[in-house]
Amino acid sequence: MQPASGKYSLLWGETPIQPLPRFAEKIGVKSCWIKRDDLTGFAFGGNKLRKLEYLLADALSQKCDLIITGGSPQSNHARLTAAAARRAGLDVWLCFAGNTLGQVQGNLLLDQLMDARLILTGVYGSEDLLTAMHEQAEAARREGYRPYVIPVGGSSPVGDYGYVKAWESCWQQVREEGLPSFDRIVLPVGSGGTIAGLWVGNQLNPAPARLTGISAWMEKDELEQEIYRLIRDLLPYVGLETADWTEGLPELHDDYIGRKYGVPSPDGNEAIRLLAQTEGIFTDPIYTGKALAGLIDIAAKQDCSEEHVLFWHTGGTPALFTHAASMT
Repeated sequence: MQPASGKYSLLWGETPIQPLPRFAEKIGVKSCWIKRDDLTGFAFGGNKLRKLEYLLADALSQKCDLIITGGSPQSNHARLTAAAARRAGLDVWLCFAGNTLGQVQGNLLLDQLMDARLILTGVYGSEDLLTAMHEQAEAARREGYRPYVIPVGGSSPVGDYGYVKAWESCWQQVREEGLPSFDRIVLPVGSGGTIAGLWVGNQLNPAPARLTGISAWMEKDELEQEIYRLIRDLLPYVGLETADWTEGLPELHDDYIGRKYGVPSPDGNEAIRLLAQTEGIFTDPIYTGKALAGLIDIAAKQDCSEEHVLFWHTGGTPALFTHAASMT
């Protein structure tokens, strides 16, 4: 099922799935592969472009001329939304949590280069940020704009549909390239839309892999409820019944967040070093590095020596430079 508003193409073709033989040997799995959604195209790449292909199409179908979204001042989603909006010829306002922007580097520097309007909201959390975005949308209408509001992380049925399609295309790659039938797919989880989309994709195109999500900020109980909500919203959007949808839900872990969201963890940084030193691939210290640490620990504790594992790289590498001091 394709959304009525269609798709605004942003990706440069499908992202590769690459083998990680030296890394796999180090962590003790039968094989390990990486889905390179850090290579989704422009603005340093990242998973949000898959969502933005459908969100921008929806905005354009409504003849909107302004995109409003939000997150932390170093939000990957905000950076990619600004880039996608500029690609589509739209203005962009970014509503940031808190009262200070912090040092202008990493994603924030890129936001400024794209001349996004940066707005400090003084609030925290996805729900309060969404309220602030809608308040800004009202102000924008008074200025003569036609705004389109995108929730934190692009997590809505329209956006999450991008990862329903990603699941389909991933398994098409597996078949066409003769890759192993993965036993487990591991990925970082922030707002929850990516893993919700992949789970619903599995309902439409069943495959044997178990989804394992590593939380970047929410505790497990809260994260489960948020993912359940996103799944409930997405199922009817793709024409599926909501009955019996709790079977086979993702395995979620909240043990690898570290001190708090937005702060690198020692284990995450060690995981970043291990992948860089064995395979020459970089992950970030806020999302993918911590998820990689989770994969390493799970592989040791659950004995994954006979598993073919896929690590889904969701991007965020500009944060390596923002948090360079933690890596030295």
